[in-house]
Amino acid sequence: MKNTDYHDQVANYYDKEAYDFEKRAGQNHVLESLRQTFRDITMSYQPKKMLELGYGPGLDMEWFADQNGVEIIHGIDLTPSFYQIVKEKADFRGDGKIMPHLGTAEDASELLGTTSVDTVIVYFGALNTTDNLDNAAKAIANVLEPGGRAVLTFVNRWYMFDIFWNLLTLRPHKALARLGSVWGGYSPTRHLPSYCPSSRTVHRAFKPYLTRGKRKGFCIVHPAWYRQQWAPQNSLRSKIANGIDRLLQFTPFWNLGEYSLYIYERKID
Repeated sequence: MKNTDYHDQVANYYDKEAYDFEKRAGQNHVLESLRQTFRDITMSYQPKKMLELGYGPGLDMEWFADQNGVEIIHGIDLTPSFYQIVKEKADFRGDGKIMPHLGTAEDASELLGTTSVDTVIVYFGALNTTDNLDNAAKAIANVLEPGGRAVLTFVNRWYMFDIFWNLLTLRPHKALARLGSVWGGYSPTRHLPSYCPSSRTVHRAFKPYLTRGKRKGFCIVHPAWYRQQWAPQNSLRSKIANGIDRLLQFTPFWNLGEYSLYIYERKID
């Protein structure tokens, strides 16, 4: 059963900033770099029929709709303002390639009906605000066709730099915030009740339905998006940090960064 009160709380949180979201996202070079990396990974699988969970103002839906080979991209978001923004974009295009829906990940089968997709994407941790990751995993698997895959990103539980930095600056409560049952989100002034799962928790939710393929960590030593000023765009510092992050993918430290990305596949029976 869905927690309607919780989903309403999340929707209200994003409703208040929906119309400034796109502008602010475009001003952050770390976010833009991460977004393009997520897109490139997704495009390497040559998607045709897609579903995005947590589409926000539709930045990625528009981008994928413009790519060769992509026939249609559905989207599900629980924020009414985001739905209205993307619906207007879809109507303006008039090509039927962008299909926004209002709802939650658990509603996927109901909203798509008999439609199936070959690719589900979740960028920037939309599943951190699902009230039941097991139910969301089942819903994602149900709309994936055999041979399809889900490209999922999560705000990571074990972000070691943040833990050490906040302990060093005498902010123990903030250092341990992601490790609790409820994380308040990034904003220092507004509380967004969410949860940061570990790699083990994510795998436990998805393995009954899908097979994990790849996994990758981001911003392990490279500054996170909210510290973009620590690594200016195209700076030597940023390039060196990104290089170290690439090397750490081959070590047990791959999952100690700001974001983690997982690719789960539905095997062909």
